[in-house]
Order: sequence, then C-alpha cells, then structure tokens
Amino acid sequence: MKITVKAKELEIAEKVDVLVVGGGPAGIGAAVSAARAGSSVLLLERRAFLGGNITASYVETCNWFLHGTKFSAHGLYSEIEKDYRARYGRSHDIRENAPHRFSSEYLKIFLDELMIKEKVKVLLYSFVNDVVVEGDHIQGAIIQTKQGPMAVAASVIIDATGDGDVAFAAGVPFKQGRDKDGYCQPGTLNFRIAGLDARALTEGGDKLKEIAKQFTQDYLAGKTGLDCKRKDLPFGRLTSAGIISYINYPCSYMIDPTSNVDLTKGEIECRGYIKQFYGYMKDHFPGFEKIEIASIAPEIGFRDSRRIQGKYTLTHEDIEGSKTFDDVICIFPRMYDMLSPDGFMGGDGSLESGGNHGHIYVHIKEDDTRSFGVPYRCLVPERIDNLLVAGRCISTTHVAESSIRAIYACMLTGQAAGVAASLSVKANVMPEQVDITNVQGTLKTMGVL
Repeated sequence: MKITVKAKELEIAEKVDVLVVGGGPAGIGAAVSAARAGSSVLLLERRAFLGGNITASYVETCNWFLHGTKFSAHGLYSEIEKDYRARYGRSHDIRENAPHRFSSEYLKIFLDELMIKEKVKVLLYSFVNDVVVEGDHIQGAIIQTKQGPMAVAASVIIDATGDGDVAFAAGVPFKQGRDKDGYCQPGTLNFRIAGLDARALTEGGDKLKEIAKQFTQDYLAGKTGLDCKRKDLPFGRLTSAGIISYINYPCSYMIDPTSNVDLTKGEIECRGYIKQFYGYMKDHFPGFEKIEIASIAPEIGFRDSRRIQGKYTLTHEDIEGSKTFDDVICIFPRMYDMLSPDGFMGGDGSLESGGNHGHIYVHIKEDDTRSFGVPYRCLVPERIDNLLVAGRCISTTHVAESSIRAIYACMLTGQAAGVAASLSVKANVMPEQVDITNVQGTLKTMGVL
C-alpha cells in the first residue's frame, strides 16, 4: 500500500552564508569557526539544547584518552575547556587523578552563552531530514516543525548531524557499520544515580576504580548473572552530594541507529538493563546501599552510524602509517576505541580483529607520540557541490572511524568545515575548490595543530 505526499511550496524563512545542521561538538566547531571567519551562520539543533552526546547522552568525559599522555587538546575544544574550567572548575568532581569532565547541565548554559558571544544564530527544535536538490546543489534544507515544514537556505551547508542525515537526504552515497554485516557499535543509555556514600568512596583513593575493576573480573568469571553484555564499567563524576553523574553501562547491540524501530527497541531494552543493574549495585557495591536513580539520559547515544563517501576515505592503514596529506586540516593522536558491534565479549581488543571478533581498544601509551593527519577531502562528499560533512560521519573506514569519532576530533573536523565553508563563500567558489592553504592558515590562527 502506498500514499502520495503532495508537493508544497515553501517560503525561504532564512538565508545565510553558512547553515550548520546539528549542534553537537562538530556543529559547535563549525558554527563558531565560520562566524569567526566572517560569515553569517545559522545553527540548527533538533533537541532543546546544544552539546550533542555530551549533554543528550551524558558523555561528559570527552578527552579521557589524552589523560596522562604527552598529547593535549588544541583548537576550539581547548579554548572551551579552559573557559569552562574558569567558570565551573571540576564540576564538583571529587575523584582523584581523574580527567576533566564537563557537567552536562552546566555545559548547556555555557554553550548558549558561547553562541550569543560569537553571534551565531541558533534555532532549536529543528529536525532536518529532507533537502531540495537541483542538479548537484542543495537549494534548501527542510525543518520539520509543529507548524509544518519550514525551509532555510545557505550558500554552503555543513552536515554535523552525526548520522549524515543531510547528506543522506541529498543522495550522497554512504556506508554503515562493519563491512561483513553492517553492524555498528552498540547504543548506550547512560544514567545518573544519587545517594552514594561519597566519603567512603574517596577515603584512601578512588574506590570507584576498584569497583569497576572487580566488576569486570566478576563478569568474565560469569558471576554477575546480568543480562546486559558489558564487561567494563565507566563511572563519571562523583560529587560530595553523593551523585555519580553517569554510569556508562547499558548497551543495545545489533541495532540500526538510523531506524526509529530499532531506536525504540534499544531505549526500552536499556531501561530494563538499568532497572536490573540498579538492584545489583545496591547489593554488591560498597557505598551504594542507599542509592536511587536520579535520571536516565534523554536519549540513547551511538558511536557510529552512516559514513559518507567523500573525495578521500581515511583508513586505519593511514593511521598506522602516521600519514599526513597536502590538504591536512588537523592532526590527531593514534588511538582506537570500538565496542563490540555484535556483543561478543571475547577477543583481545587488538587492531587485527578489525572489529569482527570483539572490541578494539588501542590506547595511547604514556610515551607515545604517534599521530596522523585528516585530509580535507574526507569532509567533501561525492555528488553535492555545496555540502561539507563534519564529525563521526566523515569519509572513513569503520575501523578508522573508531579513532576519529572522539568528541574532540569531531570538533576539529567541524572547525575545518566551518572555516572552509566561510572562505568558499567569500571566494564565490564551491567548497571543493576552496584554497586549502588559506583554510590551513586560518585554522592555525585559531590554534589548530
């Protein structure tokens, strides 16, 4: 059975130089950098707040993989973290020797103020899943609203949705998940608990690390009896008020992050895991005897989904060879973090598994200095001439994506897209023809390595 959706003629509600779709780390980087480069910018976000997975999925520990290494953040991320620390410090975190963590709630306010300061116009509750394409050019993006569809237009559009929604709507070819079966990494529904004995969990060291280590051992020994397939247990901030800001545990495997049917399944499944794990924590973790569930993240978070086909596809061979490119737009440390796409908890985490036999986890060693370049061509999609893509959905292989998906890396590719979009508008050329040396020079002035 089929129905016909009648064509509608829409007024263009707004026209700007650069339209950024998606207000997560990549979109923030793109919008701020395009505005600083002199363009009029409109940032669209489907949620009620900015921050992407940091705020919507409680992924507050953004740069854990740099902690204790020779690497440090650069570019806009470094600037944001510095300014945030000056205002909110450690976000009430009393854990010792922990990497910096944002408060997802404070960060919402911080990002509102940042966009006002940078003169970026923001429109929330703006879900874009359709575009009007003529030839190879996007004429307008369609926002779905309670008052009906609304059209906005721009000289250049940046897809920072994480799922490549704009590129998909425009007909850009893409891949999703691992090659052999299309499975992506699992979706995780983080949650927050209150009522902990904060003093007992911090006297004599960070007891949460000990609890997490013991949990992994018990899971691998088959002692937990829990239904969720997850052996590691990352905890977030611990406050003196007895709150853990997130528990990164409940996972739903082998679901499609772009399917509302699968998303529904994942949310319900993970809430069931949270209920079960809540009882387990009270019974097994010292200091957790009086806990309650304070909140469940507004939505399940994903680590990968669509990856667009660009003018170049970054591979793990490029990363392993510390490859740089003439059109490099950022340098990033060599690391990989891929949770098992099919829920198999065996495997040794090695790169050689390719994500086909358990997880991949290759961390940065204390004295490691290996890094690689990300080429601009990974941001330039096939078929559409006035579109750039930033964030986890740029053109990479599935294994390479497990490195470049990091929140900090997403903001770096966003910065590059924002600068390139602004300079292409000024030069009256399409993004693919922009002078890459000008892009690189501008990024350097913004502190990007």
